[in-house]
Amino acid sequence: MDQGVDERLRAFLERMRQGERTRIVAFGSSNTDARNRCRFNWVDWFDTGMKMTFGRVHHTINTGIGGDTTRGLLRRFDTDVALYQPHLVFVTIGGNDSSPNQEMGEEEFRDNLTEVGRRVQALEGAILVFQTYYGCDLEQMDPDHAKTFVRYMEVVREVGLDLNCVAVDHLVRWDRLREAHVEGFRALMNDPMHVKPTGNLVMGLDLLRAFGAGLNEDARLLCEEGYAVQRRLDGLEAGGGG
Repeated sequence: MDQGVDERLRAFLERMRQGERTRIVAFGSSNTDARNRCRFNWVDWFDTGMKMTFGRVHHTINTGIGGDTTRGLLRRFDTDVALYQPHLVFVTIGGNDSSPNQEMGEEEFRDNLTEVGRRVQALEGAILVFQTYYGCDLEQMDPDHAKTFVRYMEVVREVGLDLNCVAVDHLVRWDRLREAHVEGFRALMNDPMHVKPTGNLVMGLDLLRAFGAGLNEDARLLCEEGYAVQRRLDGLEAGGGG
C-alpha cells in the first residue's frame, strides 16, 4: 500500500478509537452473502473482531447477493451502498462475471468495476477496499471459467492500483496453499468457488490483522483451527513450506 492509503486507513482506525459512529458496507456476491446456515462468514468475523478491539462504535451492513456481478452492483449501488452513507466499503466481485454464461468480456468487467469503485470514492468520507477472492479450485472448475477467473482477479488488482484504493489480496495467499497442499486447500472449500466456515474464518482473521484488530482471548481459543490455517499461510508466504 502506498503512503496515501496508509494515511486513510490510519484516519479510519482513529475514528473508531475515538468512538465516532461508523458504518461499514460489505458489497459483493455469494462470497459476501451470508450462506453458511447459522455460521459466521468473513463479514461477521470482521465485525466481531472490530467490536472486540474498538467497542461497538460501528455497524457492519452486509449487502452481498449470491450470483451477482458488477452489472448488478451498479444497478443496486444507490440502495445497497450509497443509502447507508458508509465510511468503509468492501467490494468483492468477479467470480460470476468471469463465468462464460455471463458473456461479459474483460473490457466490460474492467469498466464496471472501475465505475463501482469511483462511485464509492465519490461518497463523502468513504474508503474503498477492493478484495480478491480466496483461491478457487481451478482444477475442479470449467477450464474456460478457471482461465477467465484468474485473469479477472488480475483486473481487480489493476483497477485497485488505478483507483489508488486499499487492496486485500486473499487470492495470492490461498493459491500458495492450493499449489503446495491441495488437500489442505480443499478442506477449506465447500465447492470449487465457495469456502466452508473455516475458510470464512481465515479470511476474517486476515482482514482483522490488516486493520490492526483481532479477536479477544476467549474467542481466540474457540478459533484455533482458523489461526492454524493462517499460520500455515504465513509460513508459505515466508517461504517456509507451510
